[in-house]
Parts: sequence; C-alpha cells; structure tokens
Amino acid sequence: MGEVISTNTARRRVTQIGAKTNQPPADSSDAQRALGAKARTGAIWIVAGFGAGQVLRLAVNIALAALLFQEAFALMAIVSAVMQGLAMFSDIGLSPSVVRSRRGGEPDYLNTAWTLQVIRGAALCLVAILLAWPIAAMYSVNDPMAQELRWLIPLVALTALVDGFHSSRMLTAAREMQLKRTTLIEMVVQVSNAVVMLGLAWSLRSVYALAFAALLSSTLRTALTYWMLPGLPSRFMLEPAAVRSIVSFGKWIFVSTVLSFLAMQIDRLVLAGFFPLAEVGVYAIAVGLSMLVTALVGMLQSAVVFPWYSRMLDEGVELSEAFRKTRAPILLMSTFVACLMVVGAESLFELAYDERYRLAAVYLPILAIGGWFSCLESMYGAAFLATGHSRWVAWVSLVKVLSFGLMLIPLMIFDWGLVTATVMVLASEMLRTTSSQYLGRQLGLRNLRIETAMLLLLLVSSGAGMWLAKGFAPVADLHPALRLLVLGLIMSAIFAPAFSRILWPLIKWRKSGGSTPSI
Repeated sequence: MGEVISTNTARRRVTQIGAKTNQPPADSSDAQRALGAKARTGAIWIVAGFGAGQVLRLAVNIALAALLFQEAFALMAIVSAVMQGLAMFSDIGLSPSVVRSRRGGEPDYLNTAWTLQVIRGAALCLVAILLAWPIAAMYSVNDPMAQELRWLIPLVALTALVDGFHSSRMLTAAREMQLKRTTLIEMVVQVSNAVVMLGLAWSLRSVYALAFAALLSSTLRTALTYWMLPGLPSRFMLEPAAVRSIVSFGKWIFVSTVLSFLAMQIDRLVLAGFFPLAEVGVYAIAVGLSMLVTALVGMLQSAVVFPWYSRMLDEGVELSEAFRKTRAPILLMSTFVACLMVVGAESLFELAYDERYRLAAVYLPILAIGGWFSCLESMYGAAFLATGHSRWVAWVSLVKVLSFGLMLIPLMIFDWGLVTATVMVLASEMLRTTSSQYLGRQLGLRNLRIETAMLLLLLVSSGAGMWLAKGFAPVADLHPALRLLVLGLIMSAIFAPAFSRILWPLIKWRKSGGSTPSI
C-alpha cells in the first residue's frame, strides 16, 4: 500500500521536505513559543466561532424542517454532494501549497495561486451546469421529484464561480494562522445566511430558498475577504516556477481529495438511488448533525494543526512529539461531542422535530460514532500532509470507498433497510481509521493508548447515558428539554476528570513559560 518506510527514513524525508537542520537556531525556542501561542489563539477562535455557528445552524435546521418537505433536504444533499465532489475533483492543494511552501508569502506566488483559484472556480461552475440534466435524469428514475435538480444544480453552481474570487489574503491568513478575522467573516456570513434562508423559506416554501441563500452567502463571503482582511490586492499572474511548484505538490492532493470526497459522500450519493428521497432526507438530517464532530476537528486540523505541524517541523521538532501534543486534547473534545450526540439523539428529535424525522434518532448515534473514527483518521491525515505523504491520505480514503462498495452488494441482494446501510457506513469508517493507524506507525506514531482509552470512554459513557435516557425512570420520564439538560450535565461530570488531566498540563505550561509549544 503506497510507500511504507521505516521511522528513521521518514525522519530523513521530513528533514528534506522542511529543509531543516539538526542544529536549530538559537532563537528557535522563541519561535516555537510564538507559534504555540498563535496556534492556541487560533484554536480558541475556531472553537468559539464553531460553537456559536452550530447552535445557530441547529436552530435554523429545526425551523427549516417545519417549513419545508423532507425531499428538500435530500435534494440539497445531492446538490451539495455534486458541488463538493466537483470541488474536490479539481483540488490541486492551493491553500496547503501556500501554507507549506517557503515562497508562500511572496506576492508572485500568492497571485499565481489566486489566479489558479479563479480559473478553477469558473471551470467548476461550467462543469456543474453541464452535468445538471444528466444527474436529474439519473435520480428521477427512483423519484420524480429529482427533476428539480435540473435547475437547482446550475443555481448553486454559481457559488463556485463567486468563491473562486476569494481574495488572496485568505491564503495568507491560512499560512500565518490569522484566524480571528477569518472566523469573524464566517460568523457574519452564517448569521446573514440564517436570516436570508429562513426569510426565503417562509415566503417561498420551496427548496429554492436554500439554493438562493447559498448563492447570496457566497457573494457576501467573497466581498468580506476583501473588506475585512489586510494585505496586498489580488491580481492575475501565472509565474511558471510557482505553477510548477503548486502542481508538483498538488498532484497527490488531487488524488486524495477525489477519494476523500467519495469517502465522505458515497453514502448519500448511492443511497439516494436505492431508497425514496423522503427517507434519504431524514438520513441527511442525521448526517448533518453527526458532522458536528468531524466539522470542528476538520477546521482545527486544516486551520491550526496542519500549519502548526509544518512550522514545528521547520523548527526541528520531531513529528511524534508534535502529534502527541495535539492528539489528546482534540480527541477528548471529539469524544465528548460524539457522546453528547449519541446520548441526546432521541431526546433532541422528540423535542425539536415532528414524527416525519423521528427515525433520524436511530441513525444519529451510529453516525456519531463513525464521526469519532473520522476525527481520529483526520489527525493522522494532517501529519501525513505535513510530512509530504499526501498519497497516504488517498490510500486510506480508497479503503473506505472500496469497503463500503463491497458492503453494498448484500444490501442490494437482500434488500436490507437504511439502518443496516448506516451500520455499513460506520464499519467502513472504522476500516479507514485502522489503515491510517497502520501508516502512522511508519512515521513513529505508535502510541495507541490514548486512542483506545478514548474509544472505551465513548462506548461506556454512551451506553450509560442511553440507559439513563431509556431505562432509568427518573430521567426517562422527564420532559425532553429537561432530559437533554440532565444528560448533558451527567456527561460533563463524567468527562470532567479527563478534561482536568489533559488541559491542566497546558495551563501549567503556559504559566511556566515553557519552550515546548502545545495546542
């Protein structure tokens, strides 16, 4: 499977990639402290912005479920999968290239990356428009409602064209981990999107409300990247050396993102061809909620951990040391959020959704555990990218795609239901994570103790919480809102010792002014 190397060889290649020396400069401790502080500040902004955004998103989702029909969520899930697929199929790693390259801060390199970004956005828009009618025809065989995709996909495709004109200052902000302003941009866009989406849904009572809101949000986001971020103006340029550098690094990014897309979206794309759109729409609601775990960790990985790994390797810090310092706090946070979703799923849908969406309470716990495994896999993925092993990200995604594809065969033969298909999604995610752990060992990432402990904590806490919610009368008989509150407090108490043990060393390090950074 790809390139399997010994730990010593991996370290030599890491040294070559980052152009590091065995003798770090005298001021490396100061640089490491500065990078650690920047990473912590960025992580705080991301977590705060994400938390506020997800509360808003949940409220909007509940309101939309009351205003719209179930098929609307299935249609938009297909549209989103198509657009995300096209985006990932054309991904050549522009932002990672700027983050990782020593020339990433040069105007010519930045403008070249921005020009490629504009070209890519225009191409995505055109291809999506051309694919709209064939995709609608394919899905309408299963459900005539899918004919709406003929117009929904071209409308949402315009967002790709608009997003292509994001300011090059966004690339600089990613490189320098300047996350305060980018988080504020996202918060403004999310609030505006919520207001527009609910207003259009109320007046139109149509899935087109979601499409129009997406286009308006993209336009606002692009404008804010020019208004709220400092830096040089963007201009068109294609410097040959910069193009070669980006394409050389991005070729495996392209392959890995294609397979990553299939790994993330294959369930919704395939299941919409087997089950009625109304059922898939309910499933899509559960998927959207389960993505709370992976979305937060994914943001931290791309905006904080990956740049931090790259800078730490430049400073001569061993990958295993950097990985150890990020794994425990991020994995603990993932475990806590996943546990809350498993335990609170039934109470949430009983409280906030009508009977049409009740089966999502069965899907959500299964998908939330799968999301936990996905978070663990993404931690290894950030380490692979930082050390130049982008092909390994492709291999582990291929494992999920192939395993899920093979599992679909008995699903089709025996006509098993959507619950069984959801379990298959979990199983394929577990296989992908196991593959990442195996490859991680080749880079010296060998300690599985914390991962095993967190998995046990997730399973035991979730099992106890579900028993309280269903089998312990003083809790089970409570109003759903009060039951959610009680379960949340109990889960917080269970996780409190682990939070104290893992977060206290970070607080102690900060007070002592230690030279080894930690996130």
